[in-house]
Amino acid sequence: MFKLNPQHQKIGVFAPSSYIDEARFASGVDIIKQYGFDVSVHKQSYTKHRQSAGTHSDKLSALYGLHEDKSIGMIMAAGGGNRSLHLLDKIDYDRLNPDVAFCGYSDSTALLFGFTQKIDGFKGVYGPMVQNLSQLPKADLDYFFALLKGDAQEYPFTDDTAVLQEGAARGRLIGGTLSLLPCLTGTPYMPNSDGTILYIEDCYEETSRLDRMLAHLKLSLPFSRLSGIIIGTFSKLQDTGRPFGFSIDDIIAEHIADFTGPVIKTAAFGHDKHMRALPCNVEAHLTALDGEAALSFI
Repeated sequence: MFKLNPQHQKIGVFAPSSYIDEARFASGVDIIKQYGFDVSVHKQSYTKHRQSAGTHSDKLSALYGLHEDKSIGMIMAAGGGNRSLHLLDKIDYDRLNPDVAFCGYSDSTALLFGFTQKIDGFKGVYGPMVQNLSQLPKADLDYFFALLKGDAQEYPFTDDTAVLQEGAARGRLIGGTLSLLPCLTGTPYMPNSDGTILYIEDCYEETSRLDRMLAHLKLSLPFSRLSGIIIGTFSKLQDTGRPFGFSIDDIIAEHIADFTGPVIKTAAFGHDKHMRALPCNVEAHLTALDGEAALSFI
């Protein structure tokens, strides 16, 4: 089960990817405070270097500085975008406090995977970034902050969620934005996925590229060694040039055809209207029976 240490509930913030929208970011900081958490925003969060939120050195200094603050229980990404992948081979993981969680999604998928692989006992959250908080429905916010406090032991699927394959699975939750996963495969920062429950989502991608990414992932993990699969939203997809002819539903159905575990579709996380957080590197139990899905954190 995911829960911040009651003695270390301050949330630290830095920007591991692109520079932030300062108005949306300020609204997000206010929301964190409204839910009863203290916030420590590192000054690096406001820096700019071309599209990036400062240089790699700026980002590393912020990360280390927040980890040195003994009152911080979790670090949140200020925003998303690009270039967090560049940090993975530059981080001195021995300088990071293993008790400090990390929360982010999209480009922060790279950091969640790297921390999972390199930090013993790491727990994270594939969840909202600070500048996205003001855009989320209240139900998503309530659940997110309940999760941080240890008051959410089950995942709140929505009515849009569908069961593609029935079954039951237990394993570590791990996942993120699909387009980041091929970039991590074959590197020292890709955790062992054997027996895990994998979750994926993406946006603004060509359907042909998603097909290629899923084919690669199916072969490289491989899918046959996963325990279960949870599919979030694939929003604002593109199909330019010669029509591909396969929808995202067609693609998913083809790639899970030989998988024997439970598969859930259109769970309420991703780059669309919902971002209902999922723990990362936390044991969970997934059931998909009689058309109903349930996910509990252990």
